[in-house]
This record gives sequence, structure tokens and C-alpha cells, in this order.
Amino acid sequence: MKAARQREAMVAYFIRRHGDECSVIKLLADNREEVVQDGMTLIEAEILCAMKIDDLPRGAAAAGELPLEEPRPKRPRQLSLKF
Repeated sequence: MKAARQREAMVAYFIRRHGDECSVIKLLADNREEVVQDGMTLIEAEILCAMKIDDLPRGAAAAGELPLEEPRPKRPRQLSLKF
């Protein structure tokens, strides 16, 4: 049961748009994608995606996640100008 919860904690959900149709995609820890549902409107996809995210276990740190208490390291910014 614990291993299944750890695997589920290493999951992300996002919406992919194809014109007017949207899909909810499950991104797994090994960089594989799984289509949860497709052929939806944006509103339907947003609702389903939010429900899937709410079902994820809370308090589980993802691999490489920075703790919220520590400030993130500053990274130099590079500007690119287009003329």
C-alpha cells in the first residue's frame, strides 16, 4: 500500500489542447504520459484535472522538490531582444 501511495505521489496532471478539444493527461514519474480522458471542452477538462489533483496524497514530496521554508536559489536572467 505504501509503495502504491509513493508512486501516486509522483504523478502530475495537466491539460493538453487540440483546437477546441482538450485532454487531461497524467504524467508519470518515469516521464510516460497517460491520457485520462479526451474530447472535452476546456471547462470540463479543468474540472476533471482539478478533481484528479485533489485526489493526490498531500504532504508527499516529489523527487527534486525544494522545501517551501527555504528560499529558492537566485538564477541569473538572460534577456533576448527581437528586432
